[in-house]
Amino acid sequence: TLAFQEYFVREQCRPAVRAIRFDGAHAARPSPQVLAALGDPALAGVVICPSNPWLSVDPILAVPGMREAIRARSAPVVAVSPIIAGKAVKGPTAKIMQELGLEPDCRTIAQHYAGLIDGFVIDRGDSGAVPHIPIPVRAAHARMTTMADKVALAGQCLDFCAGLMSAEAGACTSRKAPA
Repeated sequence: TLAFQEYFVREQCRPAVRAIRFDGAHAARPSPQVLAALGDPALAGVVICPSNPWLSVDPILAVPGMREAIRARSAPVVAVSPIIAGKAVKGPTAKIMQELGLEPDCRTIAQHYAGLIDGFVIDRGDSGAVPHIPIPVRAAHARMTTMADKVALAGQCLDFCAGLMSAEAGACTSRKAPA
């Protein structure tokens, strides 16, 4: 058993990961500011950035009430895949996936977030996976190497959220009884 800093810094991610747990998560609570932001009617969307789901996002989702607060918001939730062409954008994501017996690809990331996200952003090079992902997918240039890349991807995510919001509003309108 290794603490995150021991694994990540001292051991430089070399040991094989067999399981991950978040000691103390049960005692944590989302801050009132986070809950207020998620409940804000002006919220345009929630974007889960291309971080390692197991080491960066899951610790947040392990906080009691956090997953529920994200699910209860009125705005769409989209995640950006941290895997491009089977490789991690940064860090040990693909290594950890393999060690946990998971295929390091964008489909596995989408499955990991099932029930939490409304849309998924993948790199254009992974477009062949789109038919295998059961939620709306946006293919974009997802490798961010410049500030312009970051701004463009953020714009794509916000545009995707707006499209998902419009689609949901249209679906609600079309289900109304005729006058």
